Amino acid sequence: MADNAAQRALRTMDLVPYILEHPGVSTEDLAVKFSVTQKQIEKDLQLIFLCGLPGYTPYELIDLTFEDGVVSIIEPQVLTKPRNFSSNEMVVIKLGLEMLREINVNEPDKLDKISTLLQKINKQTDQDSVLLAKEISTSPYYSVINTAISQRRQISIEYQSVSRDQLTIRLIFPYNVSMLNGNLYLSAYDVDRRSDRVFKLDLISRCEIGEPTELDLTKSASIDQIVELMVDVKLTNFIERNTSIIVDQRLTSDGIKVTLKVNNLEWISRAVMSYAPNIKVISPAALSEMIEQRVKNLLNAYSSQRGS
Repeated sequence: MADNAAQRALRTMDLVPYILEHPGVSTEDLAVKFSVTQKQIEKDLQLIFLCGLPGYTPYELIDLTFEDGVVSIIEPQVLTKPRNFSSNEMVVIKLGLEMLREINVNEPDKLDKISTLLQKINKQTDQDSVLLAKEISTSPYYSVINTAISQRRQISIEYQSVSRDQLTIRLIFPYNVSMLNGNLYLSAYDVDRRSDRVFKLDLISRCEIGEPTELDLTKSASIDQIVELMVDVKLTNFIERNTSIIVDQRLTSDGIKVTLKVNNLEWISRAVMSYAPNIKVISPAALSEMIEQRVKNLLNAYSSQRGS
C-alpha cells in the first residue's frame, strides 16, 4: 500500500534517531524494521539528505551516507531522539487505560497488561496529571454481557426504565457495549419490541445468559426511519442514552437539533412524551400525529376518570 505524505514524514523522523542508535545498519534491516521495501527506505534516505534547519546551507542540512546498503548519520541536526507523545496525547492514553481497567475488573489477564502499560505511562508523566472528574461506572454484569456478545447468546435482564419509572423484564440480543461520559451503555435487539434499544448498565438489576441464537438482526428489525428532534441543551442524558442511533447533532439557537435513525416510532414517541416539553418533533409528521393522538387519548381517559 502506498504511503501518504504524513506517514512518510513520520517514518523519516523516526529513521534518523534509529540509525543513530544503530550505526552501520543496512537498508535491508531498516526495511524490515519499518515494514516497507528496501527501495522505499532508499527514497526516504534521499529525502532526509535534503532536509535540515532553516537556512538550508550545507551547515544546516542533515548529513548521512548510505553507500553499499550501509547507512550512517554524520550530522542529525535536531532529530537525535525518537518521537514522543505530546502531553495531551499522554493524557488521552492514560484516561483510556483507566477506563479499560474499570470495565475489565473480572478479567485478570487483561488487567495485568493494562496495569503494565499504565506503569510505563506513569514513568513518563506526572501520575496526578489525569484526574477523573467522576467515578467511571462499572457493572457486575459486564463480563456476562461480553460473553453473550462474543458467543451470540441472548440474555434476560431486569431493567429499571427511567422514562416509565418501572422495572421490566427484557429478553435481548446484545451486540455492543460503549462508554460515554463515564457511563456504560448496552446496545441490543429487544425481542418483544422487535427493535434496537440502548440500556444503561447501571440500571440493570439482574442479568442471565441464555441460549445461542442464529437470529439475523438485520432481517428481524423494521425498516429504519429518520427522525429529527429539537432537544433542550439541558437534556444531555437523552443524547447520551441514545448515542448509538444518533447520526447527527447540531447546536442551534433553539437547542440541539438531533437526527436519529430508528426502526420503531412507537418507542421514540414515548421517549419524546416523557421528556416533554423539552423535546419537540421536527419530522416526520407521522411521529407528531402519533404523539398528538396519544396525548388526546390520555386527556380523554383522565377526564373520564374525573367524571366517574
